[in-house]
Amino acid sequence: MKRVLRLLVVLAIFLVISGCDVGCNNDVVSSISSPSGTANVIVFNRGCGATTGFNTQVSIVHADAAPVGAGNTLILNDTVPLKVQWLSESKLSISGLGSAKVFKQEQSVAGVSVAYGK
Repeated sequence: MKRVLRLLVVLAIFLVISGCDVGCNNDVVSSISSPSGTANVIVFNRGCGATTGFNTQVSIVHADAAPVGAGNTLILNDTVPLKVQWLSESKLSISGLGSAKVFKQEQSVAGVSVAYGK
């Protein structure tokens, strides 16, 4: 029984990380344009049903795009109020992670380096 429960937990985490779109929705919290306006950083809460709950995710996308699937930059467990700031066209600062469990934390996405702070 413990083995089955462990397998279900691993499967649920995999679905969150992999961005499985079955029954998932993204609720945009904020969208901030890069200094030149060619890219956006989008913070959103992603929900994939009652068994996984909400999590906070971040994607760096082209100016006219929306996040598709899971975040390409950062995925945190639960809903976390993040502070996001463009430092330059190629540098982004994300803070407010606190003690949230991190599922994904990229250092560079689409030519933009990302600095993280608690």
